[in-house]
Amino acid sequence: MGVKKHLLDAQAKLPEGRIVSGPVTTSDDKTYHFKNQAPGSDFYLYLIRDDNGWYESGGNEAEHPQEVVDQIGAQIDDFLSKNA
Repeated sequence: MGVKKHLLDAQAKLPEGRIVSGPVTTSDDKTYHFKNQAPGSDFYLYLIRDDNGWYESGGNEAEHPQEVVDQIGAQIDDFLSKNA
């Protein structure tokens, strides 16, 4: 595994209305890790992009709503398109 690099700070709104925000990092430019830094939550997820869009790494064990994955994925796409 390579060195973890910080790409951006992202935020997303969870279905119950709570906002999560924190850094997005990657060590291989394929899998992206989002970790919430807002107090009171240990929310985090790993995202991967393929031809169909963003999905949560972990296959059937995915535990976060797709809308949250899409919100963070869109911010990663925006960052990558501006910093290519």
